Amino acid sequence: MTQTYDTVVVGGGIIAAAAGQHLAAAGYSTLLVERDDYGSGTSSKTSRLQHCGLGYLSAASGSISAFLARPRSAFECFSLMRRSMRGRAEFVRTSPDRVKPVTFVVPLTRENAIPRWKARLAFRLMTASDGGSVPLDLRILSAGEARMYPALQGMAGLESIRGAMTFTEYQYQWPERIVVDTVMKARAIGMEALNHTAVTALVREGDLWRVTLAAAEGPRDVLARAVVNCAGVWVDEITAIAGAPHIRKNTGEKGTNIVLRLPESLRGIGFETVTAAGAPFYLIPWGELHYVGPWDSASDGRPEGFRATEAEIAAILKQLGRLFPGFELRREDVLYSWAGVRPRSLARDGNGSTPAVQEHDLTDEGLPNVFTFTGGLLMTHRDAGRRLTRAVSRRLKPSGPPRPLDTASLSVMDGVTQASVAHAVLSEQACTLSDILRRRLSVGWESDLGLRHAETAAQFAAPHLGWTPEQTAAQVTAFIEETATEFGLRAPPC
Repeated sequence: MTQTYDTVVVGGGIIAAAAGQHLAAAGYSTLLVERDDYGSGTSSKTSRLQHCGLGYLSAASGSISAFLARPRSAFECFSLMRRSMRGRAEFVRTSPDRVKPVTFVVPLTRENAIPRWKARLAFRLMTASDGGSVPLDLRILSAGEARMYPALQGMAGLESIRGAMTFTEYQYQWPERIVVDTVMKARAIGMEALNHTAVTALVREGDLWRVTLAAAEGPRDVLARAVVNCAGVWVDEITAIAGAPHIRKNTGEKGTNIVLRLPESLRGIGFETVTAAGAPFYLIPWGELHYVGPWDSASDGRPEGFRATEAEIAAILKQLGRLFPGFELRREDVLYSWAGVRPRSLARDGNGSTPAVQEHDLTDEGLPNVFTFTGGLLMTHRDAGRRLTRAVSRRLKPSGPPRPLDTASLSVMDGVTQASVAHAVLSEQACTLSDILRRRLSVGWESDLGLRHAETAAQFAAPHLGWTPEQTAAQVTAFIEETATEFGLRAPPC
């Protein structure tokens, strides 16, 4: 007999995970399906920052006064800033072990200097958005203080700087694990979840959707009262499978970062500015290293979008050279890189994107009880889960009682041991070596990206996953090749 669910959530990134958890907590019988592994797509290639929302207040213009002259844009950007601040406060309070504070410095040059009163107004607006529960620690430096600030030494144009701002951002130390935590918490309250399972067909049958799933063990059908499409940059592909290729809600934007070892003066300090084209540009500490970028370009969800090109790496190095010419960084200084395609809401006219983060009820567009989410952000994922649950509740009542919603992070076993690998496989659905090292255990983000643990972890996993010696060796080879292809790892840092 074909199993029926209230909701089938398509996708396994942070928005899908949050939607599944909130739907399960509201009493909806829920199945989440992901064609790869949880958190293996865009969620793993984010900026890793819980942005405070400052960028939204200066969106498009770089100046608050010009921004306020555009009412629609002002409202949209203010709403995004407020959600960012509230999401920041909520996550830092409930999952402090998944984030760490980072001091950021913003140089105020001739091109981007703003009066002190405007800077203070912006930060007061942000503080008011979350009641000041997680301080921003704004400090405004005079021109003289900025010239002496250690992290600005060697910056081009330092002699003519107008001042600087410093404030506290929060960095996700391990975004993939946040996704896994959320999925596992949802499973604990009744949600079913399948990774490495693709949706291949969506067909309307009476009041239900027949969802065809493809996994290693073969195809399977389930029925759903509603479909919640959280497939990130691939949401329009899912809509097309449901028979509505004309409905387009999403566009993709590729962001590329490179990882380097910068001078000691910048150790642990973040640096934020804009490119000549007005795009945000960051130097973000990552242990003893920094990742630098992003370099943005248009892209879709093809695998190539998740790889840094040589042209993009060169563009980032060129921008970094303009900012800090004394660093004299070259291509061989790049230790590794990554890229990801960020989902963006399609503009109303169908051309370009908008910063809006929104849910879409497609019932009136010919897809009854199909809901899509666009523009999803890691830093506001819980808000997205709540909003999608409200959207579903306006169409359907849950078949079960509400359940407790627990957003605390899960404890994780340290290191690669027989126990930690067994837990990853038997309790957290890891199926490949990459699943284990990158998303269940933290070693996948060590300086060598987990390479030195690959053989040991594979040997520990083999008996639980039924791998033969040949399959175990193939898993190690695949992990090494993935690391080279997806990250361009040149050589482990000393």
